[in-house]
Amino acid sequence: MAPGSGLSERFTTHDGRRLRYLVGGSGPHLLLCHGFIGSAENFAEWFDALLPRRTLIVPDLPGFGDSMPLRGTHSARGLAAAALAAAADAGAEQYDLGGLCLGAAVALEVQRVQPQRSRRVFLHTPLLSPRIVRARFHAQVRVMMAPFVYPVFVWLAHQRVVSDLYKRVMVEGSDVDLDAALVNFENQRRADMRAAREWLLEGLTRNDVERIRDPAHPVLVLVARDDRIVDVPRLLDAVAGGDRVHVAVLDQAGHGWTKDYVRRQLELITAFLDDRPLPDVTRVAA
Repeated sequence: MAPGSGLSERFTTHDGRRLRYLVGGSGPHLLLCHGFIGSAENFAEWFDALLPRRTLIVPDLPGFGDSMPLRGTHSARGLAAAALAAAADAGAEQYDLGGLCLGAAVALEVQRVQPQRSRRVFLHTPLLSPRIVRARFHAQVRVMMAPFVYPVFVWLAHQRVVSDLYKRVMVEGSDVDLDAALVNFENQRRADMRAAREWLLEGLTRNDVERIRDPAHPVLVLVARDDRIVDVPRLLDAVAGGDRVHVAVLDQAGHGWTKDYVRRQLELITAFLDDRPLPDVTRVAA
């Protein structure tokens, strides 16, 4: 990170390989798990709001950012073990958890392995079950991950114009911050493609609905009403009745992040971490 960000860069070893993470801030620990083909920098727009409230631990999950890939399979469970290694290296005995997209499953695996150390959990656009993911996204993945197609897909993903066009049309929408788009593209270029393929294919088969309905931990789920991957009505139906689950549906936003979307995310996340009432701009199911 750039000087003055409030975070320092550290390296440790997991699975005999280099694992990078960022750490900094004040207060209780918060372990953040980035999304598909991401890195710790995916959370950069949250740092200013979170650093006064929490001591952040933000790993580059194995195979992404500046962390080396695992020797084994890049499942949510395998990536969670790496996130726990970063937390242990940072000296965290208890922590809140946050996860983006496929990183939500990693955060939930951390909670499963160390339930006594976990407290609050917030999940942004989690792919909680195959049924909650839109059918057209499942179809896209089946085509792109086919053995004879995947090498071509990887090459195309490294072409900025093609990558931006795909994400704008199929995933994020048109009104996305250009700086964030550049960070995402650079992450995409340096991601290990074996790790990416394994993580995505495993992530689309998981069912974590019952895990977030566990009344032992308060959970906040954030999702955009017009998200192009998550079927929001099915998500709401799946988690309805969870005693400590709150789902905030944000209007006029998609899977990509805009400045206004980030502001509304932080209103919710900071209220949740501070144990304050959630702002009225949300729709909450409990």
